[in-house]
Amino acid sequence: MKIVTLFIFLSFSIQMMATEIKVEQIKANGFEFTCRTIGSPSDGPAVILLHGFPETSHMWESTMQHLYEQGYYCIAPDMRGYSPNARPKGRKNYAVGMIAKDIVGIADAKELTDFHLMGHDWGSAIGWAVVGLYPQRVKSWLALSVPHLSALGKAVKYDATQKEMSSYAKVFQLSFLPEAVLKAKDYKRLKEACWYLSTPEQIVAYKEVFSGKRALTTCLHYYRKNWKQMIKIAEGLNISAVEIPTTLIWGNKDTALGRKSIEDSQQYMKGAYELVELDASHWLIQDKPKAVWKAIDAHLMKYK
Repeated sequence: MKIVTLFIFLSFSIQMMATEIKVEQIKANGFEFTCRTIGSPSDGPAVILLHGFPETSHMWESTMQHLYEQGYYCIAPDMRGYSPNARPKGRKNYAVGMIAKDIVGIADAKELTDFHLMGHDWGSAIGWAVVGLYPQRVKSWLALSVPHLSALGKAVKYDATQKEMSSYAKVFQLSFLPEAVLKAKDYKRLKEACWYLSTPEQIVAYKEVFSGKRALTTCLHYYRKNWKQMIKIAEGLNISAVEIPTTLIWGNKDTALGRKSIEDSQQYMKGAYELVELDASHWLIQDKPKAVWKAIDAHLMKYK
């Protein structure tokens, strides 16, 4: 009896050790990316998770653990601008198409022929670019919070409600001032507006990245390079009729992205598409993790 108990304990301990999230450096597209991974490609279908601003891959840790337990191998990179060895100078180097190439390069480095893709905030914007430019690599696509880029671009330009909700993005177009304001008083504004649902551990991880050389500037370049020309960018991404199975998860308490662009996204979908509306804020994972995981699980099971 004692031997059986010991065997069960050791088996459980080994399993727990195997499910630890690792931080590793992956070379891709001429850069080196800090990535969180769990498991190995042989464990099951791969899922690549893309973070948004102002967060890092750390935001995905609980979700990665959950997905691993469902039989998936997960990679979550600190994207271009966030990883210390992937911070080229100049906003011209932060076009969504360039960053999409980084993501596919990371998949190549791990020898993944295809993968499920998931993104939040700017991670969703980059994900839409990956879907358009590399459709043969993406098995299915989960966009959290950010709608189809054509729908978003048109809403920002023509919808009064979305214009008002997006007014903060105009401030981010300025040089130097946004960095100073966001860093002031130990990132007080970010803590109040964005990190209020984050754990102390997550906040420490975010601050560690943003305190790095040029980090906050390179992260803001996503806005400076792409925001004003979102409609034109979308037209060049081959996403006018998306065939890849797609689920869009949106919180109806989101103060940055309104209903107009969310509902208009459907017109750009040619393949299987589902909109999941939650009673949640923009920060879906932190706000309603179980509801988000339920939607993720249903999507991945359908297209596994």
